[in-house]
Amino acid sequence: YSFYKIKSDETKKNVNQKIFSLFIFLTGISLLFFIVIVILFSITNPYIYFSLLFIPFFFAGIVYSEFFKNFADTGFRIYASDLVGAALGSILSILIFSLFNAPNAVIFLAIVLFVSAINFLIIERKRQILYFIGLFSISIVLAAFGKNELLGKIPIGNYPEKDFYHILDNSNITPEIVESRWSINGRSDLVEFKNQSFVKHLLIDGAAGTQMYEFNGNIENHDKMINDILIRQSTTIPLLFLKKDEKENMLVIGPGGGKEILSGILSNVQNITGVEINPDFVDIVKKYKDFNGGIYTDFPNVKIEIAEGRHFIKRSEKFFDVIVLALPSTEQFQIIDGIASNENYLLTIEAIKDYLKILLQNGQMIFTVHNKWELVRLIVTTLYALKENGINYSNAVNHFLILGEEHSPTLVIKKSPYKPEEINNIIKIANTFPTDLPKVTYLPFVNISVNNQIENVLLKNLKDGRSSLEELIAKNSSDISPVLDDSPYFYKVKKGLPDDLKYLLFAVFAFAILSILIPLKKIKSKQKKNIKNKMEENIFLPLFVFVSIGFGFMVLEIALLQKFILYLGSPTIALSILLGSLLIGMGIGSFFGGKIYPDNIIKRLKWISGL
Repeated sequence: YSFYKIKSDETKKNVNQKIFSLFIFLTGISLLFFIVIVILFSITNPYIYFSLLFIPFFFAGIVYSEFFKNFADTGFRIYASDLVGAALGSILSILIFSLFNAPNAVIFLAIVLFVSAINFLIIERKRQILYFIGLFSISIVLAAFGKNELLGKIPIGNYPEKDFYHILDNSNITPEIVESRWSINGRSDLVEFKNQSFVKHLLIDGAAGTQMYEFNGNIENHDKMINDILIRQSTTIPLLFLKKDEKENMLVIGPGGGKEILSGILSNVQNITGVEINPDFVDIVKKYKDFNGGIYTDFPNVKIEIAEGRHFIKRSEKFFDVIVLALPSTEQFQIIDGIASNENYLLTIEAIKDYLKILLQNGQMIFTVHNKWELVRLIVTTLYALKENGINYSNAVNHFLILGEEHSPTLVIKKSPYKPEEINNIIKIANTFPTDLPKVTYLPFVNISVNNQIENVLLKNLKDGRSSLEELIAKNSSDISPVLDDSPYFYKVKKGLPDDLKYLLFAVFAFAILSILIPLKKIKSKQKKNIKNKMEENIFLPLFVFVSIGFGFMVLEIALLQKFILYLGSPTIALSILLGSLLIGMGIGSFFGGKIYPDNIIKRLKWISGL
């Protein structure tokens, strides 16, 4: 817009330029006001937060309206430049987040708007140049200190589900953020605790806690307390059941702070590959190698890859004895309550089949989930995956081993069925464990005393052929249906649409209807006063067309975004590339739109709609 040549008489030009300059400046200053107030007053209340965020978009809306009102005759070109600019912004946001943290990125955006506002100021050229030089200098300084928290830390929302507030049960051990990093994955925080130094936590946006333990790097002579901690986690115990030739190669998807990597090292796994989507986690673990024993840097048998789990598996030419996923969730949506309606492609039927493809014949998958409901849903999803691989349900139950009670249970899935002698060996080893360790709650061929648990009942009924899996899914009060890549909502507990989405859908629908009806009423009242203007009588037709286009566009965009997350890994990258593609296409279409049948609008619309 700043470089668009305004074709108008000089008086109108001056008036328009003042209006444009004012409201572009107000958009920038309200963005600056938003980020300063949020940080200065530690605002986490969503109503206040989004009310402040509403202001810059309100002023931007006035800027758009003024442009289209004054220059409707060149609307094709204006709309084209708007869409191409939005596309560039979508894609460049990835670059901007590699230069700045989130608060500084907002400041940078405000500076860009100030530069644009200056272009419309009716002042002498020399003063404009001075303003530009000043803003450019501020941008250079901002880029130089882009990762520093110039305004302070953005507060972590004080919500009970945030891991930051309950990662340790002892209220006397106060959490303190000692290092923060921003990227397209969110904000990664390293948290230490007063009165204890044995464990540090890594968090994404205050959630998704992953532990980094103190370790001296010496396998033979280390603090035995770390053995006591690791062996009391149900993810570690299945490694103790393996023979030497069954743990030559282990893959850990989402190792985070390296807890599962450390379990593998101390269990004498020969080669360990960790696949972590968040490079900030990896960098922090490497930086604190003096604390964690260099588990990501100093062990030649440990290799860490920066990648999304499914991506890595799709292109992997290597086979593994063990695949470990402990509490897996999509990187950007880590709070379980909040990701119920967000995609997770690590726990679908197709994902299980992908994991099985890179497992050796006697290989095993070790999944640790949050609770028993997730465990049951994972079992059901795996049963469907095995059935698609030609294994019926009654035989599939012989591929499972379950450990742990209500909290963080673990499901072990073996590619080939367990043999009776393997089960006897597992029982023999388990009998040597201390009584306070997580118990084995399901084994093939064995009646476990805790057989009243839902997962045991489900597997026993399938084994005996008492009921079909579909029947069990239908009877369950929660949603335990299998999860597909086409509907990858693993953490959706309730059947049907979640209540919060129902309320949101109703609110948005009501707001949308009002936003159409109120202006429509005003237009209709004008129609009565100006009955000669026949074009206004057809207001319903363009209104219906634009609502239909908007609805269709959003359905297409959401469906494509869902699939792009699977192919591109990161929701942020997927959204940037998708929006960039769609907006550039629309921008080019808008720019050339007026050149197609320029004298026949109806013919143009028919031809384009047909294509």
